[in-house]
Amino acid sequence: MSEVAVDTQQVVRQIGVLQEQLAQLKRLVTPQTAAGAPTEHPHITRVEGILGGEPIIKGTRTPVRAVVEHWKFGDTPEEIARKLPHLRLAHIFDALSYYDDHREEIEQYIALNRVPVDD
Repeated sequence: MSEVAVDTQQVVRQIGVLQEQLAQLKRLVTPQTAAGAPTEHPHITRVEGILGGEPIIKGTRTPVRAVVEHWKFGDTPEEIARKLPHLRLAHIFDALSYYDDHREEIEQYIALNRVPVDD
């Protein structure tokens, strides 16, 4: 009978190990298959493998900074939607809202992606 108890304990330990391994696999796979890290904005996300985790429009590779730069150049949200036809107005307004909430962060991304002009 003690042999059965030992076998049962080994099985329980193995199940625990397998459950932990399964949890680790889920953590590794989930960021790649999910929409990304959620934000407080429904159309904005971060996906580590896309633009290094920079905030993007969910379901696209379009960074929030792209929408903001169009807006800063004077484009209305409707004009931005015509220039970036894969985006809906809801995406554009949410990107501008995200910018308003995270202005310093987005300004840093804009500065980092500025193309130097040769004299």
